[in-house]
Amino acid sequence: MDKNSKVVPLQLHPMGLIEAFTRLGADPDELLAGTDISRGQLERGSGYISYAQQARLVRNGIHACDRPGLGLLAGLEFGWCFFGPVGYVAHCSPSLRDAGEAFRRYLAISQPYYALVPRTARPTTVLETSDWFVDNIVTLPGLDDMPEIREFELEFRLATYLRAVDLCGNKRVEDPSVHVRLGYPEPDHGHIYSALPCTSITFDCPSTQIAMHRDFLLAPWRPYRRAAFEQVVARCEEILRNSRLRGSYTDRVRAHVYEAFNRTVTLEEVAERLSVTPRALGRRLADEGTTFRTVVHEVRMKLTLEHLRCSRMSVDEIAEVMGFSCGSSLRRAVKRWSGSTAGEIRAESASVRRQAPPVPCTARGAPDPATSAGSVQRNSG
Repeated sequence: MDKNSKVVPLQLHPMGLIEAFTRLGADPDELLAGTDISRGQLERGSGYISYAQQARLVRNGIHACDRPGLGLLAGLEFGWCFFGPVGYVAHCSPSLRDAGEAFRRYLAISQPYYALVPRTARPTTVLETSDWFVDNIVTLPGLDDMPEIREFELEFRLATYLRAVDLCGNKRVEDPSVHVRLGYPEPDHGHIYSALPCTSITFDCPSTQIAMHRDFLLAPWRPYRRAAFEQVVARCEEILRNSRLRGSYTDRVRAHVYEAFNRTVTLEEVAERLSVTPRALGRRLADEGTTFRTVVHEVRMKLTLEHLRCSRMSVDEIAEVMGFSCGSSLRRAVKRWSGSTAGEIRAESASVRRQAPPVPCTARGAPDPATSAGSVQRNSG
């Protein structure tokens, strides 16, 4: 996608950023300087801008607000309506998992540049132990030459992600704690991180991740909102279907299979979500040189390899999670797929697993006061 292509809806993310920046002290005219966005466009609240224009808007905001931790502050201010229809799942998703799947699938509607993040890349979510999920926070590609914007985007995503987790996670479960690991040293504005809705923050970790108990993520707790949630999802699917952001059928099937994680997903189920018949979906995949079974196997193997790299579970436990009959079956499949043994893959990333802070381990029914919800711990170094 060309950074100069005008595909970003002005009334969504850009308008949300303008609102957040002005609340944080920026002058609107200073924000618009050099962006080729007019006051008239803001008043009309319609039209499209390019990612390059949005990047200039963010850079202007950084200089106009002139305060540390701006990405965090803007992320805490950002209105859900500026995500477009998918933003409303924050208030109606039956579970955090439902919300996460919807945001991943439809975020490109409000921010088309996210379509550049390839679903063929390594998975971002793994089970670190049998009870704890870890989700990696990644930034958009191509920001290495724009460090100010890269820092802003990472902190902005962290803040909005944690707000969604706080709204949609099931706090009625035994352990509703949320733990943040940051792949960078504590900055001078580290005190601003205390405003984030999480239980603990640890700097200087191997990567930037958020860890939470599987029950907090998976257990539904707003069942009476499912009808509203399905209406929002249907509207998002309609918008995506009529846009230029749909991608190939292979990519769309791959996204649905990733979201199902270790749950068996059928051709019929995915076809229904894509509003095509199973036969038509099979034909379209064939036209793209693949099959449904091939895509499912590809995703399963990539998830398996990522668990071998990042999870603290044993090979036998990973085999059970990923649906293999036994550890030996997983080992054979991994060798055929990657050319490396499961042991070799585990050994390559052993140091990374050791450096990651362990997930909380407390007696059943007795929360650890050091990691209970509401307190933020920092363990730099």
